[in-house]
Amino acid sequence: MMKKCPKCGSSRVAMILRGMPAFDEEMERQLKNEELYLGGCCVSDCDPEYHCFACGKDVGSPPILISKRGTEDYRDIVTEVRFYDGGFFDGPDEVIIKKTADGAIADVRPNLVKGYNGAQKNLSEKEWKNLMNRLYCKLYVHEWNKHYRPDGIVLDGEQWELKISLTGRRVRCYEGDNAFPPYWKELMQIFQPFLNERQKLV
Repeated sequence: MMKKCPKCGSSRVAMILRGMPAFDEEMERQLKNEELYLGGCCVSDCDPEYHCFACGKDVGSPPILISKRGTEDYRDIVTEVRFYDGGFFDGPDEVIIKKTADGAIADVRPNLVKGYNGAQKNLSEKEWKNLMNRLYCKLYVHEWNKHYRPDGIVLDGEQWELKISLTGRRVRCYEGDNAFPPYWKELMQIFQPFLNERQKLV
């Protein structure tokens, strides 16, 4: 069950029911209490699974990319994930995870300002697939906005970027300046274990 909308962060999300439902008292109650949403009779393989009552968006679509190349699953065409987070004074934290033939290699860049050296970690094919599933089926990163900005002007603060490279030299980039997507905490939970691999410089 989706916990919050990847667009606005609201928890007022409910599963979408499509087709011709048989109405009864229980369904009426679910509709009234925003526990269910009717999505109409048209059904396809790429339909979003949830509706957000706060922003009015249908969200939770499968991680499918439809282009001139045909229909592709994002999880099958990602070649690299690069995450950057930092500020002007404290230096950046950066993790680069590149897919290999039998898994992936995570390269954690050194942060000399914070006093850390770099580190590397090998990921198995299972760990790589788990990373893809978390990004696309738990965080719904393919539905994020490309840019996140605060309403007012903030000097310095925190800047971040999530850059995902795909086959065919295609790139999907999500970035922010003192503003964050609804699943920011969950994103940090993905990359923090890699950052923990670094050792403090003596």
